[in-house]
Amino acid sequence: MRRPRTILLTSALGLAALALAASAAGSGSPTAWTRVSGPTAPGPQLGLARTADGVLHEIWNRGATSTSIFETRFSAAGRPSGTSTVATGWDANTGLALLTMPDGTLRLFASGTNGIHTFTAPAAGRNWSPQSAAWGGPVAEASSVIGATLTKDGQPVTAWRGTAAEGVPPASIPQNGYEGGMGESFLATDAVSGAVVLSGATSAGQGGVYVQQILPSPGARVLRPPLGKDWGDGLSGRIGAAGVYVAYADGNAVHLYRYGGGSKTLARGPYLSATLCAGPDGRLWLAWGDAADGLFVTRSNRAAGAFEPVQKLALPQNSQNGLTYVQCQGSTGPLDLFADVNDKSNQPGFWHTHVLARFAVHASVSRGKATIAVRDAGDPVVGASVSVGGRHVHTAANGSASISLRSGSYTASVSAPGYAAASVHFRV
Repeated sequence: MRRPRTILLTSALGLAALALAASAAGSGSPTAWTRVSGPTAPGPQLGLARTADGVLHEIWNRGATSTSIFETRFSAAGRPSGTSTVATGWDANTGLALLTMPDGTLRLFASGTNGIHTFTAPAAGRNWSPQSAAWGGPVAEASSVIGATLTKDGQPVTAWRGTAAEGVPPASIPQNGYEGGMGESFLATDAVSGAVVLSGATSAGQGGVYVQQILPSPGARVLRPPLGKDWGDGLSGRIGAAGVYVAYADGNAVHLYRYGGGSKTLARGPYLSATLCAGPDGRLWLAWGDAADGLFVTRSNRAAGAFEPVQKLALPQNSQNGLTYVQCQGSTGPLDLFADVNDKSNQPGFWHTHVLARFAVHASVSRGKATIAVRDAGDPVVGASVSVGGRHVHTAANGSASISLRSGSYTASVSAPGYAAASVHFRV
């Protein structure tokens, strides 16, 4: 079973000029990582879904022959808050996909004997019940990465090795699939049009990244050719905004392609892994990296046309031999990032870290009055707390706060929920 190189989970409505080269990111700062799977026979994919209470549910598996599946819950602040067993004695250590259903409950899809199986749990998780139906057969059983999404009217769609089917269990399964050469399959739904798009790396022909709309009717088949030896892909739609995007790292660069639209090279470098996931209000998080350079993270504005300052994250301490897979979830604002890396004993597994967004702070002075402007990738940040000279103010709707000060040197400290604190120095 091939351990996948990359997963990409979201999209952008529009892309302005974007050059996120590694050299511009600065040096990495200490990053707090917590192991969440491994080191003994960890699975290759996590199921990730957030419920209405802000809790992130992570599904993971462990064991080469008799496998156990677990659920770990993370608070909105990114702290583990408990682990429960989903199943024991499971017969496969392969793909997992998790959805939050329209009624708030959780539904897990797991590849295993006879194909795709499903488990359900209440919104709180913890208590999981297996369902009797399975679909997809031996091909689905061996799928290392599977996809799942909801149609605009709330119906589940699952995908494996280039085949997709709607419903639980599906009313019918395509006999030939869409792209048989795909080792893994991803699904995403356009929040505006309702189109469901399938994507995955394919070995067919010269190989590349295959993308096609499959519902409500088949759309154009697109193949994005790889530029390097190692490459991977993933996709998703945005929260409340149009478009389905594919992002992939090919060993030479990280690329972003909008299905039915244009493409963009985001960063050049020997990157093998990347991820893209939805932020609130149409924003998107992007992360990419490799074993040598670590991970790079940034978040877009609401229009997905500009990005915050890039953060460089060090990989887990004493990790070696690579970053093979990245997944993320950022729907409430901060980013929960999961990286599959080998530890100092060369044992693989997923590690978790929690990343806050970054804003830019600028100070201007005129006639004894300092104006502090707080922006998130160009968007004004409303209600940010600004402390300067022993006084405290908050930014208005335009993202700025003004305060009269005596002559001298000052440091303004700025904070807001979901953001890393920042400061700016200036003279009046």
